[in-house]
Amino acid sequence: MIRVVIADDHRLVLAGFKALLEDLDFVEVLGEARNGKELLGLLRSGVRPDVVLVDHEMPLMNGLEAAAAIREEFFGVRIIMLTMMQDKNLIEAAIAGGVHGFLFKNASLDELGLAIKKVAGGEPYFSGDVTLTLMQRQTGFGLSEREMEILKLVARGHTSAEIGSLLFISPRTVDTHRNNILNKLDVQGIAGLVEFAVKNKLV
Repeated sequence: MIRVVIADDHRLVLAGFKALLEDLDFVEVLGEARNGKELLGLLRSGVRPDVVLVDHEMPLMNGLEAAAAIREEFFGVRIIMLTMMQDKNLIEAAIAGGVHGFLFKNASLDELGLAIKKVAGGEPYFSGDVTLTLMQRQTGFGLSEREMEILKLVARGHTSAEIGSLLFISPRTVDTHRNNILNKLDVQGIAGLVEFAVKNKLV
């Protein structure tokens, strides 16, 4: 059995992943945490997983900080980052920080299971979507080409459903990209995106 601990600050996501993992006959879920500090507390109390599944955006201590602390204190514990953030800079920082695997939360249970097996066996695992994100060329604003497309369409008044239809992606994926754009540009809401696009003559 591969022993796993999950860390995510959203209770429903945490419960969902735990239920999914319990369906895998080769996984034993040892515990769960809602932030990086809670995760470290579990490990320091003697819980010793083979693999930790960690979200990035968590209060008190984020995924990158938690991963760095785990690598320093707990030799042999393997780390998979599991996040909605399709951000090239985050992936590069995670790889530089020694994360052993990286998946987006839209991964299938089969892929998650495969990632856990490979990482527990000493191999790295980065999903195809992660590899594509790493290959994306960045624009002058630090946005990927896909993010720039979505920014322009949002600024032109298109809804997530309309943008998804135009770009052949799901509205949920559009929302994820939009949230990443808001974070990268440090603006508030759709009004902020429209103002940024107009100011920079993108529309």
